[in-house]
Amino acid sequence: MKRALAGLVCGLALAGCQGPQMLGQRPATPQSIALQRGDVPHMQQCETTGDVDVVLQEEKTERSLVYDRHATEWEQWKQQGATAAYFAVFGATVADCVAASASGTGAPLGGLMVGLVVEFKNATLAANNYQRDSTLMGLGPQDIRFIELANGTTTFGTATGLGPASVIGSGLVAGSSYFVAMWQNKSFEADFIGYDVADADADKAVLNMNRRII
Repeated sequence: MKRALAGLVCGLALAGCQGPQMLGQRPATPQSIALQRGDVPHMQQCETTGDVDVVLQEEKTERSLVYDRHATEWEQWKQQGATAAYFAVFGATVADCVAASASGTGAPLGGLMVGLVVEFKNATLAANNYQRDSTLMGLGPQDIRFIELANGTTTFGTATGLGPASVIGSGLVAGSSYFVAMWQNKSFEADFIGYDVADADADKAVLNMNRRII
């Protein structure tokens, strides 16, 4: 009996010392990192959300004017080592989701948050792509330039809270507020844009995404 109890205690001790990954925690994926409902309180997930290949197929079916460009960009990213990507869209209202859809106007009347997470074969390829002036699904370095041209505020590097390879920006343009972020962490690259949402809410959502990169 003493031997059995000793074995049980030993087993419990080992289990307590094991980290999350040793206990079988699944590795991060673009979908697990992307915007979640808990990141965007009081907003609803739009149908545009999904794996990039699925979203592109929807754009093709809807004969979206941006399909050819988005599809070409995704092929270019895959040539740079991208293996998977997830596109998440949340709107304040149904109308905002419709505006952001493949057949919509792209001009929501209320708040909108859009996040893109791309996984690469390794961290080196992710870092290399981050340095490239490339866009995907309408998100990319041009969003930061947009903020700069609007005399908005930009922050680079570790001061963003997202790591050394990162930038965030915010500004007010024609009465609408914008919050954008781009960063690379491990084998992932992420992009985010918040439209007419509080900067604090957008910043919290971005930090939550980054924390899920494990």
